[in-house]
Amino acid sequence: MHPRYNDDEFGLVQEAADLSHMALGGYVAESSLAAARSDDPTAAVADYRAAVKALMDANRQLAMVGSNLNQLTWHLNKDGAWPHHNTVQRLLERVEASIAELDTAIDRVTTGR
Repeated sequence: MHPRYNDDEFGLVQEAADLSHMALGGYVAESSLAAARSDDPTAAVADYRAAVKALMDANRQLAMVGSNLNQLTWHLNKDGAWPHHNTVQRLLERVEASIAELDTAIDRVTTGR
């Protein structure tokens, strides 16, 4: 099988693969399998794209949290005024839980489970 795209279509598929951090062939395979597994393939393609976009947004937000944590750590080390250890530990546990939930969601979307 060799999918054929015009230049505009190829650009859209390549952009979607890039945004998904996937190789082009893997993206084409995953998105076509997502549609094939669905009772309504037309809706599945739209749902898959929406899910990938939501995951990319969540990933971007977690990256901002990481950036904020780096800035907070820099200030805390500079000033030496660390908050209570339990507070920091709870914050890190919440961030780690969010990352794990995002990883699980990405796995479900990309494997169709």
